[in-house]
Amino acid sequence: MARVVIAEDDPDLLESYSRILARAGHDVVQCPDGSAGLTCVREHRPDLLLADVVMPGMTGLELASAVKADPELAEIPIILVTGGWAEMDAAELPKVARLLRKPVAPQDLVGQVESVLADGRRYHVWLPSQRTQPADDSTAVTGQER
Repeated sequence: MARVVIAEDDPDLLESYSRILARAGHDVVQCPDGSAGLTCVREHRPDLLLADVVMPGMTGLELASAVKADPELAEIPIILVTGGWAEMDAAELPKVARLLRKPVAPQDLVGQVESVLADGRRYHVWLPSQRTQPADDSTAVTGQER
């Protein structure tokens, strides 16, 4: 199906996400942190990047920003996964396709990944803290269609 780079510093979650997506037929590249994630994205040119928000060194937000800032990588859709919203600032959130909250059920992970891969658009996640919704009214924090 698709090549997915996963950047996650928790080894158990990295293995779990990898196993779930591999069982769904995806080719998975595992990266233990954001810096390794950026290297893997540059090397493997994945169809999708799945990244944890809070990681030591380069965070998932920094990783997403670096990918979006590179014209050769900017079209790669990104799904961010977080355990909480405290670290999320709408003004600093890079353009990502989905923002998922941990824990993510296996069927939800596969569903969100396949939804993003099937949808040719690369749109921005709307956070409840934003005063206005995006013009395309595409997706909410959970990643589910409104």
